[in-house]
Amino acid sequence: MVTGRARVGRFGWKSQHATLLAFSGDAYRNEMGITNDLFPDEVALGIEPVLLALCSPPRKGLEDVRDRRTGLRGIDNFENFMRLLAPVPRGPGNDLTHEGERIFRSIGCATCHVPALQTGRSVNPVFDRKAVDLYSDLLLHDVGSGDGIEQASAGMNEIRTPALWGLRLRRPFLHDGSAATVDEAIRRHRGEATAVTERYSSSSEEQRNALLAFLRSL
Repeated sequence: MVTGRARVGRFGWKSQHATLLAFSGDAYRNEMGITNDLFPDEVALGIEPVLLALCSPPRKGLEDVRDRRTGLRGIDNFENFMRLLAPVPRGPGNDLTHEGERIFRSIGCATCHVPALQTGRSVNPVFDRKAVDLYSDLLLHDVGSGDGIEQASAGMNEIRTPALWGLRLRRPFLHDGSAATVDEAIRRHRGEATAVTERYSSSSEEQRNALLAFLRSL
């Protein structure tokens, strides 16, 4: 979208965007109705163009324009804000959380929720080949919690593996917020994650408590 070259997507629930700038432009248009260089057309699903024109008279040019002083658009500022957000720090750990992390790996959670990835080359030393402890492979999987939407190359039941860093600060869970607890979210994994869910369910209460303690430390 930004460069005109096909690239592997990493951003969005469907991994539909390869860059933060594309993600920013999409959010500006689809979430706030602000047209921009990357997404110049108004969108109103189910509304005929004639009716849309009555509600939103045609404007000359785009709504997101470059600032005369900085040369930056709103989507550029939003991209920079997201790029420079610091990772959520880990909470305190102890013997219980360390045991929980071992179980997390042993039952297969780390297959998709990969503990750490490394960034690529960057002219900015802050981002150049750094380990990122995000607990995700940033890939699409069918784990039974799809949204029924096809987007780009993602199927209806596919969702990008959500990063688990900062999990202790989130409520509720799953992409649509339909799980009230971490335990419920785990048990609702199906599809590619069926075997992992079964191993979790068959674990002892002590083992499950250790795993949940580890997740609450992220």
